[in-house]
Amino acid sequence: MKILKTWLQFLAILLSLTLLVFGGWHLFNQNKGQSQSTAKTSNSVKNTAAVSSKTKKVKTQQLKLVALGDSLTQGVGDSTNQGGYVGLIQQKLTALPHLKVQTLNYGKAGDRSDQILQRLQTSQTIQQQVKQANVIVMTVGGNDLMQVFEKQFSNLTDSQLAAAVASSRKIYQNKVNQLLQQVRAYNSTAPIFVYSVYNPFYVYFPKIQQFQKYTELWNTTTKQAVAEIKNAYFVNIDQRMSTGQYYKNTKQLQQTSVTDITTLNETKLNQVFSDKEEKNHYLSSADHFHPNLKGYRYMTSRLYQVMLQHEKTWHKS
Repeated sequence: MKILKTWLQFLAILLSLTLLVFGGWHLFNQNKGQSQSTAKTSNSVKNTAAVSSKTKKVKTQQLKLVALGDSLTQGVGDSTNQGGYVGLIQQKLTALPHLKVQTLNYGKAGDRSDQILQRLQTSQTIQQQVKQANVIVMTVGGNDLMQVFEKQFSNLTDSQLAAAVASSRKIYQNKVNQLLQQVRAYNSTAPIFVYSVYNPFYVYFPKIQQFQKYTELWNTTTKQAVAEIKNAYFVNIDQRMSTGQYYKNTKQLQQTSVTDITTLNETKLNQVFSDKEEKNHYLSSADHFHPNLKGYRYMTSRLYQVMLQHEKTWHKS
């Protein structure tokens, strides 16, 4: 009986010790879990604060885009009177994060390359804005080419036109070189984007190869001049703006076209261009020459594409 009593006392003590040890172990692990949870929460708060701190450091970039050129920069034909591609490219760029865009439009209808250069050289305002520009966009060459066509209109099918264009091309090449060099002299870093010209007569006279041939020659001349300037890029809009909605069906257009300039007298020719309905859906029905809103939207999309290809030159990431 004494042995049994002693054995029961021993079991009671052992049970008490077991409960004490188990309870302490459980309490330890519970506190440890809470400690780890607190640590994770603390680290999470620190990481969130760090991310928030980094986010706050992102500043809005002020981007100044200066546009130089002729009526295509001025925005003639834009039914919204928002400055053609200049107003539209501002909207596109403003949609990019952390970018505030200012545009200045120095386009003037009728200006040839030498007249654009003269305005730049004589206007301190334009000079100052070009110096401060982050992006420079230009339309040039269209009026130079039209001047050649106007002087030689009666010789469109003669070899005299070829000679006249060759001579005028050399003069234009010199002028556009001077213009681009002068712009670069005022601003040594901003990227320069230069539009091609297009053939507004193509849809009316698709069989007259001279128009397209010399338009392409003019664009080659401009493209060569652009290639000689550091950080300058050519924006080609020729094919789409020339052929309009017939972009992928030019053969069909040529086959169905009945308008031949060689068979039209001056009166009939004026009737063709006085038609209120424009055959090219990218051009204005007001003059059958300048882009309409659809045309300016296309010009904007092409400019935006080329700008994104060279985004590092103007967009600080």
